[in-house]
Amino acid sequence: MNAWRRTFGVTTRQCLRTAGPATLAAAIVAAVAGELTAPVLADEAATGAQATLWLALPLLVAAAASCLTAARTWPTFALRQDGADAVRRITRGPLGGRGAAALGAVTAQLALSLPATLLLAPMLEVPATARRYVQAAVSSPPVLDRAGAILRCELPEPVLAAKLLLRPRAALPTGPDATRVQVTSGGAPLHEDPLRFEQSLELVELSVDERELQGLTLTQLDGHVPLLFVDGSVTVVSSEELPRWSNAAMLVAIACAASLAALALGGLLGLGAGWPTVASVIAAGLFVQWIGGVGPLHAALLAFARGQWLA
Repeated sequence: MNAWRRTFGVTTRQCLRTAGPATLAAAIVAAVAGELTAPVLADEAATGAQATLWLALPLLVAAAASCLTAARTWPTFALRQDGADAVRRITRGPLGGRGAAALGAVTAQLALSLPATLLLAPMLEVPATARRYVQAAVSSPPVLDRAGAILRCELPEPVLAAKLLLRPRAALPTGPDATRVQVTSGGAPLHEDPLRFEQSLELVELSVDERELQGLTLTQLDGHVPLLFVDGSVTVVSSEELPRWSNAAMLVAIACAASLAALALGGLLGLGAGWPTVASVIAAGLFVQWIGGVGPLHAALLAFARGQWLA
């Protein structure tokens, strides 16, 4: 109880009071907008992009409101704030309470973001379970450009697989026929009919019925479409299913880490700058991570929306 009367508790309560209504409003907007803008076709890419957009809205609102409220509430976050001298006299440690205030901000963000994510996920058609997606390392040169060409793909560890995802890039065709590819593992074919590729970034899924895979071999049978298998072109989807709530917790943890980074930068500049500069720096730090794609947030949101295990 004593901790709730100190810097951490005071900041957490203030952030919850300020960010709570804003996050609730953003979640309602996201739920309504997600329903109105749902893609007509049940395509994984379209559904994932749509879910990512509306999932990010309440999470970003919770992060921004909590961070800015904490920095504004605690006097030592910036120069010339009321009460800063009194706080410095009674606060122990070199950070002047900034660390506890930052922890209070991310605690409030966590308390708001996790319920919002769990409530929005089924509305935005996020898969109820998550699976591990393991990328295979392709041998060099990673090209199938003639009949009989072979590529070997190694996995970092044996995987009990449910399906394979192949999405190569394609060069300009040299003839009229699509390229046909045979996939084998341990010398045994994984399918009866050859896989056909006609255009660049064409996604082909191959079910393998819970088979343990260590490596794969891709052999071009015939065709005139040269294929380039860059990183991420060959992915093995594990058969192990993990609950959506655990994936949501991982996503929120990544979002809280992004907020800590923005608060650390704002607190550092606050040693010699006033509140307008500190607020601008915190907002910019959040913007480049959430909107600018710097860091793991964008990839984590998309992976969560598609049912990919974040850990």
